[in-house]
Amino acid sequence: MSSLTKLNNGIRVVTYEMPHVETVTLGMWHDVGARFEQKENNGISHFLEHMAFKGTTRRTARQIAEAIEFVGGDLNAYTSREATAYHARVQGKDIELAVDILADILLDPTFPEAELERERGVILQEIGQTLDTPDDVVFDHFQAAAFKNQAIGRSILGPAEVVNRLTAKDLRQYMNSFYQPDKMVFSAAGKLKHDAVVSLAEKYFGGCRSRDSISAPEPGKYTSGLAVDFRPQLEQAHIVMGFEGVSLNSPDYYSAAICSSILGGGMSSRLFQEVREKRGLVYAVYSFNSCYNDSGTLCIYAGTAPEKATEVVSVSFEQLYDMCRRIDEPEFNRSLAQFKMGLMTSLESTTAMCERNANQALIFGRTIDNEGLMAKINKVSIESIKNVAKTMCKSNKTLAFVGKIEDADARQMLDSCNDLQ
Repeated sequence: MSSLTKLNNGIRVVTYEMPHVETVTLGMWHDVGARFEQKENNGISHFLEHMAFKGTTRRTARQIAEAIEFVGGDLNAYTSREATAYHARVQGKDIELAVDILADILLDPTFPEAELERERGVILQEIGQTLDTPDDVVFDHFQAAAFKNQAIGRSILGPAEVVNRLTAKDLRQYMNSFYQPDKMVFSAAGKLKHDAVVSLAEKYFGGCRSRDSISAPEPGKYTSGLAVDFRPQLEQAHIVMGFEGVSLNSPDYYSAAICSSILGGGMSSRLFQEVREKRGLVYAVYSFNSCYNDSGTLCIYAGTAPEKATEVVSVSFEQLYDMCRRIDEPEFNRSLAQFKMGLMTSLESTTAMCERNANQALIFGRTIDNEGLMAKINKVSIESIKNVAKTMCKSNKTLAFVGKIEDADARQMLDSCNDLQ
């Protein structure tokens, strides 16, 4: 059972007690990510996440790493389009040390110039690595095409030219603007007691105070489109194709999730069986939902020989269109069982439960217990999945290619897909 308490300054503390384990995952989630940025500072959320570990008035970067690893723990962070998280995993007896370190890096970072320049180089290498990895960069191209000229469509890492000009002053101003108590959730799961975690959160984070109010990010609006990154040296064409999907708040969220599972969620899915097993067109093919607070997409990824791209795109889209008309009881039950198994598996992981509760508190202002989640999932029916598939199929399509695909061929594929509606 999850417990939630709000501190006087607005920070929400959510815990999930797992007495059968010996470890705890805990961290601070901030309601800010890449979609809160402007074009001029795109990548600053991710840069700030890196720099938080690079020194405080009490600890150097090395001392931060040594302090957590001395007790066998680990410390990490990530940036998404809608959130930034800093989290640690330790033994139950070392909770206070982890909270102390998290508070230190989040409340008292110094952003030393030498560390900033070194980390700038690290991030530029990360950007370069992504650009050199076609099955990574194709997703950024898809996002930019699906949400044209919007913050939600921009890269999380940001472009190199922006990263090159960000300063310590920029990072501090951004942190002061967006790392505010009413936008923060402290989450913990594992061997713990709720009241003890609340006391630690109050001790180390209770002094945080809100500053000037911050504006919400611009609404995300799916636009559809085409992106082609022509790379004739590649053996494969990497493709992401998609539709307008559902938001995290949509009543169709779980129907869309099961829809994606049936479409491309495993070895028994339609895409795997039709595109790989029956036709031998790909090695990798799968589908997934990308859901945000106010928008979303249903996407299909495939990697194939360039001369097979047209067939792969056509067959993949046809599989979803067929779901508008026909879903068999066995595949529905199989995908439902897979989804429930994923939920049950997460109950055994301190990290999964910590993150799940944090995200629910950020998005909904509360947590949803496992019985409540199961009740929502059990409301999904074949008809609700067919209806959500029909709604998705009515939207204009988005296609992104990286590989030996010419613009004209890509445009023809997109036009053919849109003609299907």
